[in-house]
Amino acid sequence: MFYTSSCIKGIEVLAKFPWKIGIVTFMLFPELIKSDEEASKKLKVLIEDPFFDLLEVGYISDEEWEEIKALRPLKEFARALQPEVLVEGYNPNAIDEERRKEAEALLVSETKVAGKRGMRAVALCSGPIVSKELKDKAIEALVKTLKAIADEASKYNMVVLLETFDYKWDKKRLIGPLPEAVKVINAVRESYKNVYIMWDLSHGPLLDEDPEVLLSYPDYIGHIHIGCAKKVGNKLYDSHPGFYRPGALNTEKEVAKLLSVLHEIKYKGAVSFEVKPEENQYPLEILNTAKSILVRAYQLFLESKL
Repeated sequence: MFYTSSCIKGIEVLAKFPWKIGIVTFMLFPELIKSDEEASKKLKVLIEDPFFDLLEVGYISDEEWEEIKALRPLKEFARALQPEVLVEGYNPNAIDEERRKEAEALLVSETKVAGKRGMRAVALCSGPIVSKELKDKAIEALVKTLKAIADEASKYNMVVLLETFDYKWDKKRLIGPLPEAVKVINAVRESYKNVYIMWDLSHGPLLDEDPEVLLSYPDYIGHIHIGCAKKVGNKLYDSHPGFYRPGALNTEKEVAKLLSVLHEIKYKGAVSFEVKPEENQYPLEILNTAKSILVRAYQLFLESKL
C-alpha cells in the first residue's frame, strides 16, 4: 500500500493506490526456486515492508512456514505452482493420462497444503504447446486437471488462477492469447466458479497483447503481474528483467496504461511485481526500481483522469 501526490491543474492531489500490491518472491530471490532453505530469512524484508500486501511463494516446507508465521506483520499469501510446471515438468495438459494424473496429484496436493495454511489463491500455467492435431485433446486434459484443482481449492475458499504465457518465443505454453484462456476458464466454470485468469504485463509483448485486451474480459481477470519482457536482437525472452535494464520492454507508461484499464473494468484484485535480478544485480536494487515505477505510473494515471 502506498499514497502518492501529484500536481494536477495547479492543485496538489494526494491519493491512495487502489489495489493490493504483491510480489513473486522466488523471482526476486531466484535461489528459492531450487530450495526453500532460509526462505523465512529471505522473505523477512518483504514481510516487514508495508508497501506489500501479498507474497506469492513457491514450495515452502512446514519448518520454514512456521518460521514465516512467526514474523509480523503476516501478509496474505498465494501459492505459485508455475515452478512445478515450468521447472519440474509436471504437465497439467499431458495427453498421456498417467502423466496427467501424476501432475494432477501433485498440484492438488500442493493446493491442499496452501489451503490449510490459509492462502488466498493458487496459480499455475499450462504445460508445453502441442501440435494442432493434438491441441483439442491437450485442452481437454488441462480442463480436467483444473477442475480437480478448483475442487480442492473450493474447500478452502481459494481461487485458482491460470496464467497465460507465450506460445512461440520462449516458454511456449499451450495456453497463450487471452481469448484461448477464456475458453478454458468457461469450460472449467461449467463445474467450478472459483477459476480466473492471471494476466502478466511482461507477457504482453510476447503475445502481441496490449492491456486494452482486458477490456473485453473483465469478469475473467483474477490477478495481474507487472514486469518486463526482454528483447535481445530479434528475439523476445520471458526473463523478467528489472525496469530500465538493457532490452527491457515495459516502462512506467505501459504500467500507467494497465492501471487505467484496470480502473475502467473495475478490477478488484491485486497487482504483483515479477522482476528478477540479472548478473551483478542485488534483489533490493530491482525491487526499489519497481516500486518507483509503480508510484510514477500511478501519478501518470491520476494526471490522465483528473
